[in-house]
Amino acid sequence: MLRLKHLAAGGRLAVSLFCITVLAALVSATFLIVQSTGSTSLVDIDAVKQKYTQSLLVGAMWGSMYEYVTEDESIHIVERWIAAGTPQDLYDAEVKAVMAEDCTNCHSRSSTMTKAVPSIPLTSFEDVVAFTPRGLPDGKLLRGLHFHLFGIGTALLAMGVLLAVTDLAAFWKVVIPLAGFVGLWLDTGGWVAGRFTEAAAYMIVAGGTLVNASLAAMALLILLDCWIRIPVLSSRPPHAA
Repeated sequence: MLRLKHLAAGGRLAVSLFCITVLAALVSATFLIVQSTGSTSLVDIDAVKQKYTQSLLVGAMWGSMYEYVTEDESIHIVERWIAAGTPQDLYDAEVKAVMAEDCTNCHSRSSTMTKAVPSIPLTSFEDVVAFTPRGLPDGKLLRGLHFHLFGIGTALLAMGVLLAVTDLAAFWKVVIPLAGFVGLWLDTGGWVAGRFTEAAAYMIVAGGTLVNASLAAMALLILLDCWIRIPVLSSRPPHAA
């Protein structure tokens, strides 16, 4: 039966470099997550909620646009309006003033401000309502699901196949890849569930952690198995052929 150790040195070197590349990708992804959330914490549940379970408008006001918000009560006004079903009379009575004070200087089609964003206007009821649905927008959600499921799924498959031809016990060859796929389904399922509940943020964090842990474990174990025997995890006696 084919084993990684039966490959010529060039083949084992290629597999090893692939595993090192996967580990480097995971490390860079970790730094990217920390940088994108603006947090010193690896897992910032509030940032996950803002991105995946809140409306784009509220998420931006609590997140990237927070420095331009006059006071937290302005955000609470918008939150209450969305929770009430975005009625136009409440928009005219309360939300319109918040938009005028905190947002429309830059977010208008005719803005000449240095940081103007005419492509995302917030000057009318119709403009603002477009950014109030909870969770990721349809296009972004579908693109994200497509690339995430195919991309991460393919990586898990490739690592799982390589893990299958190591000397590790069958238990680890089943459990570690399975954990990765369960994590992938939890993660992407959380993106969809984020449209209905903030609890989806915990699904996303748990799923992402499982995926990363599975890929990291497989990459490390495959890398080691290319060159040495791992007695604690191996299914084969030390001098087996």
